[in-house]
Amino acid sequence: MKRKAGILTSLLLLLSLPFYTGCAAQETQPGESSSETAQSPGDLTVQVLDVGQGLSILAESDGHYLLYDGGDRGASSFVVAYLEDQGVTELDYVIASHYDADHISGLVGALNVYDTEVVLAPDYEADSQIYDSFQEKAAAQGLTVTHPEPGDSYELGNASFTVLSPIQDEYSDDNDYSVAIRLEDGDTSFLFTGDASVDSEAEMIASGEALQSDVLVLGHHGSSTSSSDAFLDAVDPSAAVVSCGLSNSYGHPHREIMETIQSRGCDLYRTDLQGTLTAVSDGSSITWSAQPCTDYRSGEELEAAGVTEKDSASAVTPTAAPSDDSSENTESVYILNTRSKKFHRPSCDSVGTMSDKNKEESSLSREELIEQGYSPCQNCNP
Repeated sequence: MKRKAGILTSLLLLLSLPFYTGCAAQETQPGESSSETAQSPGDLTVQVLDVGQGLSILAESDGHYLLYDGGDRGASSFVVAYLEDQGVTELDYVIASHYDADHISGLVGALNVYDTEVVLAPDYEADSQIYDSFQEKAAAQGLTVTHPEPGDSYELGNASFTVLSPIQDEYSDDNDYSVAIRLEDGDTSFLFTGDASVDSEAEMIASGEALQSDVLVLGHHGSSTSSSDAFLDAVDPSAAVVSCGLSNSYGHPHREIMETIQSRGCDLYRTDLQGTLTAVSDGSSITWSAQPCTDYRSGEELEAAGVTEKDSASAVTPTAAPSDDSSENTESVYILNTRSKKFHRPSCDSVGTMSDKNKEESSLSREELIEQGYSPCQNCNP
């Protein structure tokens, strides 16, 4: 089902496509899914999940799924529940950028639940229990972890991605082993670099591989150890995404990076203030589930200002805490996801991420829905 794309095929595809110059932003209201961002056959959907201080990206094209990183241990159950709610039944690719816990803990959970075709990860060993668990879960599926080489290309439905790093065999900093990929759909592109530092970025520039991308998920959660001026020049993104936790202990994103992104005029999206973010490409343009963020404050500045909650105008938080109030379980209306066969409270955050075509309202009781084959959402506990 997935094969490395031939160089000639990729070249012919690129030559046949028009040049794309930017991406569009689409505003949605809280708890609402915009018809402009609803997926159509052939579209590529990229979701940067709100896993707090970590990284997890779910990409889907034509029913094929790629999970790049899975967040830290505390987000593992959320990632699995989120995939389930999106209707994921198997994963074409699981990619570990590198073996830090805030990137692979959720991958262990996903490998424990979902049949997976290919696991990609860097060729080094980490002295940690979560690394051992990652290897064990892959082996339990009979999978051999593939260590990709720069230039390797893989198909994902109607999209494809190319591996950009790591380039060397040995690094003093484990972050520089990060597997970076450039994901393309038609004339649009997304770049994920894990925690790769400016040294790895320089190697990617020198490699001659295509780096220009419409969307860049900033390296190392917006740390100043990544996103060098030279790399940003080479990528020239129209939109930059920060994945980090609000009031994290590292001060991410760092002030230098926020000032740089603002000065370049990139649209900014950030999970710490906006929650889970969804971008949908139709091959020629990209629409978003939220307007660009206009708050360029660093993590330290947000903490100093006492910001402890996401912007209520655009937040999509990862989980809704189950309530002990049994009266809430008697809601007369539930929201159904007809694809994943889950039902939710209307206030559940997952409702805002559903495609309109999969969303239905129901006044049936909890018991009646379960009898019809639906199961309750694990996040909102309807």
